[in-house]
Amino acid sequence: MCIVKMLMSRDALCASADDHRSSLHVGEKTMISFKDNTITSVNHKKPSFLPTVIPYVEDFDYWKLCFDVLDENALRDFLQVHIRKNRTGGLFHTSNERMNIWGTDVYHTAGYTDNAGIHPLSMAETIKDIESYKWPEADQFDLEIFCERFDLLPVDYPCIMSIGWLPYFCTLLDLFGMEEGLVKIYTQPKLVECCVYKIEELVLSVARRALEARGTKADFFFCGDDFATQRSMMISPELWRKFFLPAYYRLISLVKSYDLRIWWHSCGAFREVLPDLVDIGIDVWEAVQFHLNGNEPFKLKRDFGSYLTFAGGISTQDVLPFGTPEDVRNTVRERYRILGTDGGYICGPDHSIHKNIPKENLWALFDEVKKIY
Repeated sequence: MCIVKMLMSRDALCASADDHRSSLHVGEKTMISFKDNTITSVNHKKPSFLPTVIPYVEDFDYWKLCFDVLDENALRDFLQVHIRKNRTGGLFHTSNERMNIWGTDVYHTAGYTDNAGIHPLSMAETIKDIESYKWPEADQFDLEIFCERFDLLPVDYPCIMSIGWLPYFCTLLDLFGMEEGLVKIYTQPKLVECCVYKIEELVLSVARRALEARGTKADFFFCGDDFATQRSMMISPELWRKFFLPAYYRLISLVKSYDLRIWWHSCGAFREVLPDLVDIGIDVWEAVQFHLNGNEPFKLKRDFGSYLTFAGGISTQDVLPFGTPEDVRNTVRERYRILGTDGGYICGPDHSIHKNIPKENLWALFDEVKKIY
């Protein structure tokens, strides 16, 4: 269906929203909920239809004009995207709106540049410097707002609980600065250990509060870290295992004690340590960039398909912005053929959708998914 006809038929689609909002007919079978179907796939059993996700929406004003929707969830409803996650912006109280909870500039975050922003531990040289820093406290997490937002999620959709993007490696680089942080991993490991411990202390405390409050109502818990480029890891696997893997393990163990599955985000190429992440219990890997060396779909499915569900996989750097709608449809079919015939795959963009993606291509992605079964 071309995009013009699709938009013309929007009213008809919306009129039948009650039939399609959280479940689909499959042949002559009864309606199957998005939640049950997604959990079936994550359990590595053949689902009744291919589950879908949009991890992040950027440039929403563009998508609002494209599809005449009011907000991000309305966009997901219109495209019949199955996964839902609570909003996380503003969950932490800070004394300065330009600063995040770590005391770094919200407009120049991620630690991947020293050219802009504030890195409050860039001059730290002793353990005392680390310990005396004004670390955020769990009380800054607004549990009431978190619960209000989580309760807005429809119960018949698979729901991801998120306390926000609270990575360990990225935050370390935010605090020290990228160059200084990477150097300190090699030259001052005790400072790095102390800093990671302080980060972990907050994350575990906040996660425990959220899980106590709404853990029984969620299906997945969102967490992750970005420690790789599109070529390789930023530090050696050995150092990654020494400084970060134990902290990831403790967080995942906490979440698992509440009977939730782990929805893990990591960008880039880190094939060397993917077995470690599987061993400590991640269930779904988001932002699988299949165009990178080491992330070839066939090899990942062969080596990890019995343990890991892959989420995303339709490139936001290649086929979605620069391909044709037919290219997108063919890619969806190919991903399903390799990854999804026996479960273990959730189809969608491999990262944020931006205004450089033609609306026809985004429509083609989710329209083709509905044609597979």
